[in-house]
Amino acid sequence: MQTIFRLLSGLVLGVTLLTACKPNLEEQLQNPRVGDVYVVQFQPVNTQLQRYYFYQVAAVRPDAVDLHPARQEATDAQASTAAPNFFSDNTLTYTRAEALELLQEQPGDVQHTRLVQVRSAD
Repeated sequence: MQTIFRLLSGLVLGVTLLTACKPNLEEQLQNPRVGDVYVVQFQPVNTQLQRYYFYQVAAVRPDAVDLHPARQEATDAQASTAAPNFFSDNTLTYTRAEALELLQEQPGDVQHTRLVQVRSAD
């Protein structure tokens, strides 16, 4: 019994340490890096389906971040973004404050849009 308790304690400690070392979404938005990919979840109007849209960080400035949007939505948040021309050349500029607002669904947003993941450029 003590052996099982020690094993479980070690596992819990390991998971806690890994979680503590991984930056949360807000920290990742506050420290954007060129190449990061923002995964935004939304719900098409009049459906219960979840869809995802991707934005790649193209440039970072002290007060803003430039994003290149994906050319199309995906049904899976883990969809690959590695295909050539996956991202558009169009640039969307967000202030740092606007980027942080991606974390919260905005009042009146019928698509329930919010950022759910940041894929690190590493």
